[in-house]
Amino acid sequence: MPDITVKAIKGFNADGLDSGEKYVKRGAEFTVDESVARDLRRNGLIEEYDVKNSASPENKQAPTPSNKAAPKPAAKKKAD
Repeated sequence: MPDITVKAIKGFNADGLDSGEKYVKRGAEFTVDESVARDLRRNGLIEEYDVKNSASPENKQAPTPSNKAAPKPAAKKKAD
């Protein structure tokens, strides 16, 4: 997942974030993984952040064939 730069709302211990710091001060900007940022946001520790989504690929449809199949014959009635 891509790394995201986020801004802290509150100060908190960042021992397990691999940010190189043990304590993140209020208002400090730091870089974390997207999944970690999601958890921090859920806990109310960081501000809202923007995730850059990749451009969605265009779906290409095959051209309609010029040699279409003949229509199916109608079903015959059984003789009594």
